[in-house]
Amino acid sequence: MRSILRDFSEEFFKILSFPKEEWFSFWLEHRKDHPRLWEEYLMKNCMNERDVEKELQKVERRELDSLHQSWLLLESNAKSSVLKSLKNLSSVLELSREDFVVFIMVALGKSESIIVPTSKGHVIMIDLLSLYRKGKLNFAGNFIIEKMREFRAYSEYMVSKDDSEEEKGRKFERIFELIQSAINKPSGEEALQEIVRILDHYVEYYNWTGFYITSPGEQLELGPFVGEPTEHVKIKFGQGICGQAAKLKEVFVVPDVDKEDNYLSCSDKTKSEIVVPIIDDDRILGEIDIDSHHLNAFSAADEKFLEKISELVVKSKLLSDQ
Repeated sequence: MRSILRDFSEEFFKILSFPKEEWFSFWLEHRKDHPRLWEEYLMKNCMNERDVEKELQKVERRELDSLHQSWLLLESNAKSSVLKSLKNLSSVLELSREDFVVFIMVALGKSESIIVPTSKGHVIMIDLLSLYRKGKLNFAGNFIIEKMREFRAYSEYMVSKDDSEEEKGRKFERIFELIQSAINKPSGEEALQEIVRILDHYVEYYNWTGFYITSPGEQLELGPFVGEPTEHVKIKFGQGICGQAAKLKEVFVVPDVDKEDNYLSCSDKTKSEIVVPIIDDDRILGEIDIDSHHLNAFSAADEKFLEKISELVVKSKLLSDQ
């Protein structure tokens, strides 16, 4: 069985040997060792490289040095406790499937952990800086086991592009139930943010997930989203795929964005797109916009699922306070 627990934190702690004005340059080189992980980390935290530079400027050297010294004292016991627990949890976690590993890393303190799909399985990325700031570093071993358990539960919901239509439909029903139970928020904006978070978390090929909300003058304005920051925060009706979907009040599925003349590019990684309008009594309230890094990513099951979410948004009046 392959090693399930890998600690890459020392790779990042080398940053302490550089003057702070060189930290961003260090990070640019550091990310080359784990490009897929950092790509996903930035997308899930709606960050670009400029945001990384700003975050590194905020981090104090003494904080990183304290984290480093603390982890040197704790890491042996933390890893031992994880490996000891795994002996009793092998069947529960289905370790024989070898479909995930845990990477202990130092990131930017934005997320305690993220799940990253790769060609060889999934990586559960643990951010020591986030644990340290939240006072959880002493319990890192327990936290890692908890995240392994969460992954196994998550894998039962996780939708892959290669799933059959029947399996997609079954998993989408489960995810829809999660969304229904999660949208009881103080505001519509918070509920919409929870929806995009759930979609991003459970559907592997949804690489940018967001809402555009109708504003006066037949214009769409960017609402809650998960993914790379976009310059298209305002879109006129009829402009691009989103604008066409709003003007015509129709679902647009684009298998290959490179073949579309009227396409507003947000990222060169985007290969396909689906836009589902949110309509109440023939009035366009907004739309759900999803980009994928895969060609022809969206099927009839996706369209049916997202239309159901659109109907839920209307029924729950989540856009009434926008």
